[in-house]
Amino acid sequence: MLNKMKSLAGMVLTVTGPMAPAAFGKVLMHEHLHSDLYDWQKDGLITEERPTAPGRLAYLLNDAVPLLRECREPHGMGGYVDATMPPWRAWPDVYEKVSRASGVRIVLATGFYREIELGSYFAKTPGRQIWPFVRRASVEQLTELCVREIVEGIHGTSVCAGCIKLGSSQAPMTPTERKTFVAAARAQQATGVHVTTHCSVPGAETSQLTVLDGEGVDLRRVVIGHTGWHIGDKLYRRTVLEWMKRGANFLPTNLDVGNPENWRPLIDGIHAIFDAGHGDKLCFGLDSGYCSEAGPFTRVNYMPLPPFLYMFTHVLPAFRALGLTHNEEEQIMTTNPARIIPIA
Repeated sequence: MLNKMKSLAGMVLTVTGPMAPAAFGKVLMHEHLHSDLYDWQKDGLITEERPTAPGRLAYLLNDAVPLLRECREPHGMGGYVDATMPPWRAWPDVYEKVSRASGVRIVLATGFYREIELGSYFAKTPGRQIWPFVRRASVEQLTELCVREIVEGIHGTSVCAGCIKLGSSQAPMTPTERKTFVAAARAQQATGVHVTTHCSVPGAETSQLTVLDGEGVDLRRVVIGHTGWHIGDKLYRRTVLEWMKRGANFLPTNLDVGNPENWRPLIDGIHAIFDAGHGDKLCFGLDSGYCSEAGPFTRVNYMPLPPFLYMFTHVLPAFRALGLTHNEEEQIMTTNPARIIPIA
């Protein structure tokens, strides 16, 4: 680990500076304040981060800040992990202003997204599947970008990334995706921040963790995201538990509880994981917020509203009714994030 990062061991790198994990309380581990992927007016992939327009900033301050404040009080959420990577994030000052206005700490990501399946969403051509810089950059260049954003700050500001986001589309990685995982593994070991991933397809967790493990990453520093199905399936849970035995953390997201009974297998799986002694490796997130994935930038349309707050007003009450215990909830929402998000 770099000497500068050693001096921050045990602290969480937030957009307003290093903080002790005790300040966080409950944590949502995978959200998106600003995921602006596609310019629908110009019909083109967004490939460059630029200062956020005043109107966009005002929108987030007026719409997101009250929701975050309510998550903080009365629900006890002290922070969240923003899993949007370049070039789709807001300009760094936006996160700082939203954090200060809401009182909620934000851990911002650096890193690289997956290759979106050709024909899905806006990925009508190969050039729209992934940030073009990622295709042409070397492993060394990708590593340098992540390290610089964590150690020095983003775009010359004092706002530093505090985690690394990665993703892969299918169980077998594409060559470009594998390149990003190798680069991020090196950046993780240089900085000590945690890695969080997009992993919606069973089997992808194994390819992701195999690359990271092979590159020397401590799997206790890795959170495999979008894995509610993996945990809820009784047979596939065996694979999850095998990776948990090796240290990996798993993160169910997209928790739409419009039909709560759909989530009973997940709650049963959580009980089984706690019974097996691995309840310390579970987190929750919504994957909610604001994006332009399917149309002009607005609140997400793939999750029930409101962003962020839905976890506390709907998800956790539904999960409690299904049998999630107080101790399980506290471990998942508070204790586990306090272990994972600090530099280590």
